[in-house]
Amino acid sequence: MKTILFDFGGTLDTDGIHWSELFWETYVHFHIPVTKENLRQAFIYSERKIVNIIKPEFNLKQTLEKQLFYQLEYLQNNFFLPSYFSFIVYELSEYCYRHVITTIIKSKELLENLKPQYSLGIISNYYGNLETVLQELSLKKYFSSVIDSAKLGVRKPNEQIFKTALNDLAADPKETIMIGDSYENDIIPAKAIGCFTVWVQSKGWNAPPDNDSADYKIDSITKLPELLESLN
Repeated sequence: MKTILFDFGGTLDTDGIHWSELFWETYVHFHIPVTKENLRQAFIYSERKIVNIIKPEFNLKQTLEKQLFYQLEYLQNNFFLPSYFSFIVYELSEYCYRHVITTIIKSKELLENLKPQYSLGIISNYYGNLETVLQELSLKKYFSSVIDSAKLGVRKPNEQIFKTALNDLAADPKETIMIGDSYENDIIPAKAIGCFTVWVQSKGWNAPPDNDSADYKIDSITKLPELLESLN
């Protein structure tokens, strides 16, 4: 193997925990009285809303604040939550931010070890500010290709976004591994264009009916070096 492609959100920033699950953990921590299904709907609403709101210069904390603001807006507009909860957006975003910073320590160590041996790329369904966030977290230096769906105008699971990364890196899919937490968005399309796939399974958005497209499964990115060693 010569090339490794990573997903960002839910993979390098949370180690396999889908962001809807991390937000749910946050709501539970702060005793916010909504159901998980309410939050799932609020998450979908917020993700659609912020696409045209996040600016390229927004850092991670600003991004989290916008996500949480519109989640709470949905919950309040649909009478699932009193309006006074909007005042704790900062506390919620700070809790999520600290979780990411803790995870990024592990991700940096992993990338530091992989960089001398592999060509690294990142493919993310993001908001146009992925490079800003990677720079903020001191991760950008590890990647020779950074693909932000909002900038490219193509989102996963469209195979074109993966082909763009491979072209950037002059990589052969047969010598490339795609690592991500989303079976539908990361694993299936990468496998379809000939890449090897590693599915990071921790707390996902849903359970797929099958997992035939996943060549390997790990429950943490920290297990990746051991897996790669077994392949070489």
